[in-house]
Amino acid sequence: MDGTGRQRTVDKRALYVTLNAMTGITPRRFWQIVEQKAVLRALWAGSREAAEALNLTPALLRRVQRGEPERFLEAEEARVREVQGRIILHGEPDYPRELMPIADPPPVLYMVGEFRKEDRLAMAIVGSRAASTQGRLIAERIASQLAAQGLTIVSGLAMGIDTWAHRGAVAGGGRTLAVLGCGLDYPYPKHNRELRCEIVRRGAIISEFRMGTRPVPMNFPRRNRVISGLAMGTLVVEAAEKSGSLITARYALEQGRDVFAIPRNIDAANSSGVNALIQQGAKLVQGLDDIVEELPAAVRQYLAVKEKGAASGVPDGDPEAATLLELIEGEPIHIDELTRKATMAPATISSLLMKLELQGLIRQLPGKHFTRR
Repeated sequence: MDGTGRQRTVDKRALYVTLNAMTGITPRRFWQIVEQKAVLRALWAGSREAAEALNLTPALLRRVQRGEPERFLEAEEARVREVQGRIILHGEPDYPRELMPIADPPPVLYMVGEFRKEDRLAMAIVGSRAASTQGRLIAERIASQLAAQGLTIVSGLAMGIDTWAHRGAVAGGGRTLAVLGCGLDYPYPKHNRELRCEIVRRGAIISEFRMGTRPVPMNFPRRNRVISGLAMGTLVVEAAEKSGSLITARYALEQGRDVFAIPRNIDAANSSGVNALIQQGAKLVQGLDDIVEELPAAVRQYLAVKEKGAASGVPDGDPEAATLLELIEGEPIHIDELTRKATMAPATISSLLMKLELQGLIRQLPGKHFTRR
């Protein structure tokens, strides 16, 4: 009851964001609670019996009675705005259609960047954090090739294969989505700060976890179902026997999506997981064509698969990258000089330099100097 004796109601947005943020309420438990609409209405009216029926704690009931869901929503939205993000509820127009049918879909998504219609054509690329040099190069190359053809690359922004998959998508001039196992505002991993900026420019960073959530181990298996759920298929580049990437592959199979794997030498450190996937029926991948041929005919027709052959290597529609490349001539030039001449923000310069370096158009010398290759 409120101060006038009337039953109080809670806005759906406050309900979803508050329940989603509660410790111990997994997505499965969330949907079990929400399905009990009559009991839920009684809970928001301050009913102790309703709280007990939902197996919720007295502490939660007291929070509801004090009107905390609305205040929590207001505070959470303010924190999201600080990182130029927004909150999307399950069922809202901007919520990804691909996540709607999966088991236990995220009730709430926090996002920086944007989803686009073309992101429905996506491929997830995952693998070991302790990736080999060969594994990193393979992930980058295939991600770049798929992105150049028009597929969005989905991964988890972790060190290793994830990082190089995102970098490859950027290098291919395509879009990429990063799904986090922590809050949007948590700087994890710290080494990918510049890459995060580029991903926001070319896609989105997504999390189902409340702001401030730390990247604890239990979050990542839950995160993996979102990675696979956003994509038509999942490619595993490197994985040990108990790798989290195998969890992503398992989710993909449960969701009715394709699973692909790069074969490895049996003596390689991260060979057991991917080779086991192939034994179990995953599609063996030796190159781009092995993935493309498994896509639906309508998708293959849309992509119009062909070799990318821009002479300059600078993606069409990216005049800033072209401008920066023109400023880098034979003599090494310092990043500060580039920033002054290009009249762009330092963060933009850093992102563009990383992209041009990944494309093999420039190289970085000691002391933050750059030159053409």
